[in-house]
Amino acid sequence: MPKVLITAGPMSESIDSVRSITNHSTGKLGQEIAQAFDAQGCEIFYLRGRGGVAPGLAGITEIEITDINSLQSAIGNIFENHHIDIIIHAMAVSDYRPKVKFDGKISSDAEEITLVLEKTPKIISLFRGLAPKAVFVGFKLVTGLTYEGMLDKAHGLLTKNRCDFVLVNDSGKIGADHTGWLVDINRNVTEFKGKAEIAEGIVREVWHKWTKLT
Repeated sequence: MPKVLITAGPMSESIDSVRSITNHSTGKLGQEIAQAFDAQGCEIFYLRGRGGVAPGLAGITEIEITDINSLQSAIGNIFENHHIDIIIHAMAVSDYRPKVKFDGKISSDAEEITLVLEKTPKIISLFRGLAPKAVFVGFKLVTGLTYEGMLDKAHGLLTKNRCDFVLVNDSGKIGADHTGWLVDINRNVTEFKGKAEIAEGIVREVWHKWTKLT
């Protein structure tokens, strides 16, 4: 059975000892994907952003992630000790973090505070170097693009990072009516409705590709 690495949920970057920048990801789709792979009997390594839903599965390796540094460390440890066959990078990784983390708690007496942000390292760019033969799925969240524009963004991410598939979502369609489009290197597109269908579709396509490679 393949070994599967799944990243899912939100990420948090500290401003001071009590405040942070985070996002609204719930990790629910990652949970659904983990459950679908678990049903296939896979060994799963699950990197869950703090505050995201837990997969609720016995026998998997689950690691809680706080910020970009803890994510990089966890990924490095896993690949150092395991051969990963499938990568599902669904985590809502922070694009920016505070350039300076303040010691202690910033005083609440100030009328305004200027916060300078810097770009974070692109974690998705690490995976292909760590696992050249793994089946690799990236995720892209977009807002307000046309259908073709959305596919262009997904395919661009795919080619840049040598993914096998990218699941693209529109931020306006990730609630109860979550819609996702799975794009491959040839710009073939499969549409899924609902998180359960998205998860099952990803596992089906990934499983098909993995079995062809083994």
